[in-house]
Amino acid sequence: MGGITSIANYLVSNPWIVIVIFLLYCFIYALSVLFSGPKPGRNPFSVAHVRPPPPLVTDRKLRKKVLKQKFRPDLVPENIDAIIIGSGIGGLSTAVLLGRAGYKVLVLEQHSQAGGCCHTFVDKGFEFDTGIHYVGKMNARDMTRVLVDQITEGQVVWEPMDQEFDAVAIGNPEKAKWYTMASGSKEIFAAHLEKQFPTEKVAIAKFMQLLHDSDGAYLGVMIPKMVPRWVAQIAIKTGIYQLVMRKYMKLCRLTVKDALDELTDNAEFKAVASYIFGDLGVVPSELSVINYASLINHYIPGAFYPYGGPSEIAYQIIPIIEKYGGHVLTGATVTQILMNDNGRAHGVRLTEKGDSFEVFARKIISDAGIINTYKHLLPKEVAVKAPLYRYIREVGPSISYVTVFAGMNESSAELGLKKQNTWAFLNVDYEKDLEDFKSKSMEEVAEMECPIMYISCPSAKDSSYDERFPGKSVLLMITLLPWEWTKKWQEGRVKHRGEEYNAIKMKLGQQMWRQVEQLYPNVEGKLEYLDVGTPLSNKYYLGQPEGEMYGLEHNIRRYEPDISMHLRAESGIPGLYLSGQDLISAGFSGALHAGLVTASSILHRNLLNDLTAVTKETRKLLKLTVDRSKKSD
Repeated sequence: MGGITSIANYLVSNPWIVIVIFLLYCFIYALSVLFSGPKPGRNPFSVAHVRPPPPLVTDRKLRKKVLKQKFRPDLVPENIDAIIIGSGIGGLSTAVLLGRAGYKVLVLEQHSQAGGCCHTFVDKGFEFDTGIHYVGKMNARDMTRVLVDQITEGQVVWEPMDQEFDAVAIGNPEKAKWYTMASGSKEIFAAHLEKQFPTEKVAIAKFMQLLHDSDGAYLGVMIPKMVPRWVAQIAIKTGIYQLVMRKYMKLCRLTVKDALDELTDNAEFKAVASYIFGDLGVVPSELSVINYASLINHYIPGAFYPYGGPSEIAYQIIPIIEKYGGHVLTGATVTQILMNDNGRAHGVRLTEKGDSFEVFARKIISDAGIINTYKHLLPKEVAVKAPLYRYIREVGPSISYVTVFAGMNESSAELGLKKQNTWAFLNVDYEKDLEDFKSKSMEEVAEMECPIMYISCPSAKDSSYDERFPGKSVLLMITLLPWEWTKKWQEGRVKHRGEEYNAIKMKLGQQMWRQVEQLYPNVEGKLEYLDVGTPLSNKYYLGQPEGEMYGLEHNIRRYEPDISMHLRAESGIPGLYLSGQDLISAGFSGALHAGLVTASSILHRNLLNDLTAVTKETRKLLKLTVDRSKKSD
């Protein structure tokens, strides 16, 4: 009894411990409510869903029937359970998971082709991708690959890129210094860096430790989104979350620039080590280590590209949605989320060729981006009451970009183009170069060398390209570009914005192409096709209000727990849910996992547990297949 009395006296003199214990109890209780309160929906995962992939369908008319099903009122299924605004991978993955759980889902896409950033286009005999340039963790045993195979029923084939999947070129394009990144494992990645920077072994070891620490700490991003909002708020306001997630808090507040400055004074190494910041659209001085490290870790096992091009993803998913009674309709621009008298989202208003229609369902899911949803689709009096609304301006939209599409009448093999991306910088201090670049007008930069470029070769990454477009190859060049530069032309119609706009954007595109010719001498004089997409193009085709590259900006503030917990499936508005890259992180994988989180919330089921279980089962089957193959040999 004396021990109990001593504990009681200690608790009386330290009441904060009682508060912590009580809050931990609330936390655990809330978890039990989240995962066992309402009756959970069906498990949408099973190894039986995955089938051998079929031969690639190359007939463009057949593909159009799937990818371009134009909206008509009579195509809307009866008694739909959920409406999803936007057909990016976040919306499509949510639709499949809900469909398997018994929901009848309608996906509405404003563009004429479904797929969001997964879509491709063909012009003058050249096919270009628009948003999916490479994806990591697509080895057969990776959980992300298992999730993709569950969503696509294994119908999409993923081709590995070169082991040296990314190249970094620094300096004058004619005599740039080249470095490469090697995939396969963390050991291979580190050894390859050491080979190129033999004097930086200590810095590289510390850099790899940062990657290792971030890998485990990234759970700190997910937990506040998965527990009830009120539990997350209490845990964060009392400091319990920060105490438990100390490693995450340290890494999420540490910038990439500061982290690298602590490791070494070698400016060239720091430039190479931070090269891939463009995948998040945030410069190293404003980018959190936790987010940047997760990106590097994503590609270290290997980089992949979909066989047949990124449009294959939506092409294979849409029939699965239809199998469960759903539909994916294009050319349907949602203009408003409709609220009933009880303040619940219960439908959408959309326009098609000037006609207005209203469609209703029990659940509304927006894959159209948080800024678009709260600032443009919801009535303002409803949006401002949502917990997230006040943070949207604080985080702000991500920067926009320009894409240059180049086509050549020779194959990738003939031109010596690799299954590899290039990041080209004029100087090691590319952050300063970018600030100088952004401070000028579009008219001025059209006369300048571009300080930062990402270069991709879809025709080399996809082995079907030569069969589908024989004797042709394509390159994409992308650079960051402020929305404000093109804002003055936004009132014009697409492809009809005037001679001044066309002249300036083509001048910029031609300058970027000249730099590519210097970097890749084999393509010099081979250009047959050139077109340029600006922030206005991104707004028109992707529906982003300011042509944003990655929705909300991926700056440090976004990953602070008080904001991160609000970037969740539950919008704070009854009946309305969110999906897409704004929930977790940018890119295909981030948006894909957001679909998992959104479906989990709607189904009141921990789908991450279900995915973990089906991943273990998949790995067992793979091992069994390998063992049988060895025996037969």
